[in-house]
Parts: sequence; structure tokens; C-alpha cells
Amino acid sequence: MRNLLKKWHPAVVVIVAGTLFTRAAFFMTMPFLAIYLYNEKGIDPAMVGLIIGVSALTGTFGGFFGGYLSDRIGRLPVMTVAIFIWSTVFVGFALADLVWHFFLLNMLNGLCRSWFEPISRALLADVTTKENRLHVFNARYFAINVGAAIGPVVGTQLGTSNSTQAFYITAIAYLLYALLIVFTLRGYSNDLKGGEERKFSIKSAIGVLARDRVLAFFLIGNTIVMMAQSQMDTTLAQYIGNAPQFENGVKLFAYLVVTNAITVLLLQFPVTNFVRRFQPMNALRFGSFAFSLALLGFGLSTNWIFLVISMVFLTVGEIIVFVMSDVLLDDLAPEHMRGTYFGAMSFRSIGFSAGPWIGGLLLSTFGFEHGFYVFGVLTLISLLSLPFFQYGEGIRKTLLEQQSAST
Repeated sequence: MRNLLKKWHPAVVVIVAGTLFTRAAFFMTMPFLAIYLYNEKGIDPAMVGLIIGVSALTGTFGGFFGGYLSDRIGRLPVMTVAIFIWSTVFVGFALADLVWHFFLLNMLNGLCRSWFEPISRALLADVTTKENRLHVFNARYFAINVGAAIGPVVGTQLGTSNSTQAFYITAIAYLLYALLIVFTLRGYSNDLKGGEERKFSIKSAIGVLARDRVLAFFLIGNTIVMMAQSQMDTTLAQYIGNAPQFENGVKLFAYLVVTNAITVLLLQFPVTNFVRRFQPMNALRFGSFAFSLALLGFGLSTNWIFLVISMVFLTVGEIIVFVMSDVLLDDLAPEHMRGTYFGAMSFRSIGFSAGPWIGGLLLSTFGFEHGFYVFGVLTLISLLSLPFFQYGEGIRKTLLEQQSAST
């Protein structure tokens, strides 16, 4: 580790360290937001789903503009503005009282995240040699999951589901991170200019979708998978926090979030190494099926043991989908359009936005005491992704055979 630190640019050290502490603070609050809105503010589950989901929706489209600005005026100014605003958003959550307050605040939360997170990854690539990037991105991902393991436990102790104290702590953590970036990295402004990667617009992304049928089927399937993955922080949080069959539901949900983080840390590399032997589309089908099994398991669970097992399945699906999606896109993208292809993937966040609303409607319709019906419907929706991945793989094979025949 000491040798790695010597090779790393100061920006890498700041971002990895800041990611650890801010993600721990983030996970003290945001996983409990759905429970807080329902229990303390009396907001209907369907509206809670809309509030949670709007973050992903604004992030989907806001990321375009943030990326464009970072190339025009540099990474550091955009990151700094985003994280200062992000800090005030968490203060806003502590002070907010009306539905439209929370709706607006979570829109800003998604916007700040869509500006800061991708740009910080681009900055890491800007200041790191190609042979060291894997170490750097692994360190960042490790920091995220360590924070995800620590944050929910602390949040439970602070009573985040019925208190505003943790929101203030999160705001302070993000403010300190912002100050660390400003005062530590301002001397390296020449190193932190925008990258040379080609940026895309909504119009060009839509054009890619229209021409590349494999990419289109992949994005549709991935959007459905994101609907399933989004249930963790919204539908599942509300369900476990309020279902009569679970005692200390808020604490139980916190431990499930920790289970998710620990499972990622333990299984990321074994699972990734295993699924790499398969075609990416087939691997994505495995991941999607794991999500479906997890959702069904949540609906059938009556004790913490089955909930934990279901969470492990969900996490395995998450690892497969996130890793193999990048592998597939890298295979599909022409050399000069890699940025456009990876940028088009952000449209899958539409599923992450719609998922909480759908889950909230199901909770409002069936109630907390009928989890099987709620998660049964979500399981069926998740399974709809499988034929899209299958169709995409069939088209991909046909195109490869045609290319082989022509040569």
C-alpha cells in the first residue's frame, strides 16, 4: 500500500479517502430516508417512491451537462460546486417538512451526485497512468463498500429513521470533503484539466440506440434490472421497517445494507472471475435471474435468515450486472465512440427512477402485511429483462457470423 501511495497523484489520495468518509456519512442517512418520510412525515408509500426515484431521474440527464462542463472548464471547478451544494442538500433534508421540499431536495441530491461521481472518476483517470488505473478504481470501489458497511450501523445507533441528527453529520462530512478538495488540490490545477474523451449529447445517444440493435436490447434489459435493484433502498426499506412479522425492522434493514456491502467485498473478485468465462449477455441473464430470486425471497421471508440469504443473491446479481455491463459495452463500442456508448448506459437510470414509484404503488395497494404479492409482482417485472438479453445475444451472434463470412 505504501508503494501504491507513492505512485498515486495527491488527487487520488484525496478522492479515495474522501469517498470512504462521505460514503459512510451518506449511508448513515439515505438508506433510511424512505422509512423517515413514511414514519415521521406521514407521506404515502407511492409518493415516497416518487421522491426517492426522482434522484435517479435528474441524475440521468444532469450528468450530460456536468460532463460537458468538466471538459470545458475543468474537473475541479465542477466537482467543487457540486459537493458544496451537496452539503447544503443534507441540511435541507434535516429542515424540510413538506412533500415538495423533499422532492426538490432529492432532485438536487441526484444532480449533485451525477456531477460529482462521474467527474471524479474521470479525474482519477486523468491523473493516473493506464497500468495503475485498475488499482485506483479498485481502491475507490473498496472505499465505497467500506463506507456502506459502516454507515447503516452508525445510522441505526443515531436513530436516522426518526431523527434529523444524522443529516447534519452527513452535511458536515461533505463540507469537510469539499474544503479538503479546495485547499489540497488547488495547487495541482494544471494536472486536473478536462480529459480528451469524446463527450456525447442526448441526440447522439438516441442515434446510437437507433442504429445498434444489440445496444438497444441491452439497455432495455438493463433498465428493467435497475428497476429491480432500486427496490433495496425504497420498497424493501419501507417493507421491513413496517411489516408486522419483523421486530426491530429498522435495525434489521441496516444489517441487510451491511450484508450487501460485505458480500460485495468478499465476492466481487470470485464472482467476476467466474462469469467472465461466459458471453456478456448470458452473464447478464444470470445476474438478472439472481435479482429475481432475491426479490421473490424477500416476499417469502418471515425471519432474518432468509432475508440475509435473499440479500446475498441480490448482491451477486448486482456484481454480475455492473461488471459485465462494462465488459459488454467495451466489446460493442467502436474505438472512436467508446465515450458515447458508455454515456448511453446512463439511460438505464430511468429504471432506477421508475422502480421506487412502482414499488410504492404496490405497497399502497397490497399493504405491508402482504409482502408476497408486492415482491411477487416485482419478481415478474424483473424476469422481463431475460428475453431482451436473449434477443440481443442472438442478434450479436448473427452479426459476428456475418462478419466472419464476409472476411
